[in-house]
Amino acid sequence: MQKKKKLLKEKKCRICTFRFIPRATTQVVCSPGCALELNKQKKDKAFNAETRRRKQLLKTHGDHVKATQKIFNAYVRLRDKGQPCISCGRSDKEVKKTDGWKTGGAWDCGHFKTVGGFPELRFNSFNAHKQCKSCNAGSNKYAHKTESVAAEYRVRLIDKLGLERVEWLEGHHEQTNYTKADLVRLANIYKRKIKRLKDKEKCEKLTW
Repeated sequence: MQKKKKLLKEKKCRICTFRFIPRATTQVVCSPGCALELNKQKKDKAFNAETRRRKQLLKTHGDHVKATQKIFNAYVRLRDKGQPCISCGRSDKEVKKTDGWKTGGAWDCGHFKTVGGFPELRFNSFNAHKQCKSCNAGSNKYAHKTESVAAEYRVRLIDKLGLERVEWLEGHHEQTNYTKADLVRLANIYKRKIKRLKDKEKCEKLTW
């Protein structure tokens, strides 16, 4: 006696979400039309992945530096969210009143030891902190303001990190020649840090 063929469990179509009974365990779409659409999406995904890969190969060292710096800066601003400016001590509310209109927002990632003078510390998270645009960008225009901003930065940085850490930043450091691989690795590290901070922020909101 021939055994009765067992019906497979109902599935949800991967394209249109319609629920259907598949004819085989490998079937993931409900119709030929959805099968064509799924195949197109797979080809598009493969094409996009290959395009991204080729773009990465075409990137210059400078392009990688800029991309990594952008991710690093975003991490620092997110890490210090809610904290006052490291130089002038103004709060979010105070800065928003005067600097909220500025392009890119009112806040920057400000380096204690400058990127130009100390490139080996440009991606060191102890050397970078949330800073208002007036202190970070505006200070470069006026020598006397630059000195004042730097002095206030140091005072608040000692409060935040301790004198030993600040003196270490001010000490001698070996020059770092970042390769493309180094920059990609650093970018991925700070991407993961950003994700963890965002996940933590979501959890905190849920608990409230």
